[in-house]
Amino acid sequence: MLINKEIREELNHLFFLLKLQDRNANSSIDKQVKIEQILAYLEIIHAQVRKTSRKRKLVFIDSGAGNCYLSFLVYYFYSKIDQREIDIHCIDYNESLMISNAELAKEMNFRNMFFHPMDIIDFKTAESIDLVYSLHACDTATDKTMYLGIKNKAKIILSVACCQHSISMKPSSLKIVVRYKSFRDKMLMMVSDTLRALLLERHAYKVDIFDFVSSRYTEKNTMVRAVRTGFKKQIDAREEYENLSKEFKMKPHLEELLLESEL
Repeated sequence: MLINKEIREELNHLFFLLKLQDRNANSSIDKQVKIEQILAYLEIIHAQVRKTSRKRKLVFIDSGAGNCYLSFLVYYFYSKIDQREIDIHCIDYNESLMISNAELAKEMNFRNMFFHPMDIIDFKTAESIDLVYSLHACDTATDKTMYLGIKNKAKIILSVACCQHSISMKPSSLKIVVRYKSFRDKMLMMVSDTLRALLLERHAYKVDIFDFVSSRYTEKNTMVRAVRTGFKKQIDAREEYENLSKEFKMKPHLEELLLESEL
C-alpha cells in the first residue's frame, strides 16, 4: 500500500492547507470522502508511473482541474515524499479558481505547478507528457481530456467522468430498461465510456475500465485507464464502435474532436 500510516499523518498538514481538514485532522463527511477519492487516485497514478526512470522529470496534466485537490496531493507526494522532479499543468476555464490555486501553490512553494485558465483543447506544450488525468470533469471535459492525451501522445490517460449532459441515448432495443432513470443513468455511463475506450484503442492505447474507489465514497467511481503501448486488440475497434454507436444512437464528443483534427 502506497499511503501508509506515517505518510498519511504527514499529509494532514497538506489537507489542512487545502481546507479539507482542521488542525486536528478532523473533517466533514463530504471532505473526508474527497480525501479518500484523491488518495485512491494517487495510488493508481503511482502504480502506472513508479517504473518510470527517476533520471528524468515527470510531466502531468490535470484537465478540468477545479480546486486542484488531486494535483496538490500528487505534487506533494512526488516532490516531497518520493523526491522526484515533476511539472504539473492544471487546466480549467474558471479563471478565479486558477488564480486562487496559483496563489496557494506559491504559498506552499510548489514551484512547478502551473495553472492555465483556458479550454482544455487549447492547451499546447512541446514537452513529452507522461500522464493526462481528470477527476469528475464535467460533461465534455472528459472527452477533451482524452483528446488532449491522444493529440499529445501521452503515455497514460486516466479519467473519471462526472455528468454526461451532452450525450443522449436512444437505444434500438432495451427501451423498457432505460425508461427507469437509475438504469438509464448507469447505461449511459457504461455505453459512453465504452465508446470512448474503443476510440482510445483505435489510437494505440490499451484500455481497461474499473471502479477506482468504493461506491460508498462516490457513485461516480468508474475510471477509464488508457496506456499507450501500440496495442493492437483482436477485435476490430472501429467496427465495434460503429455497431455500438448505431445501437444506442450515441456519439461522445471525443469522436467529433478526433474527426475535426483528423486524428
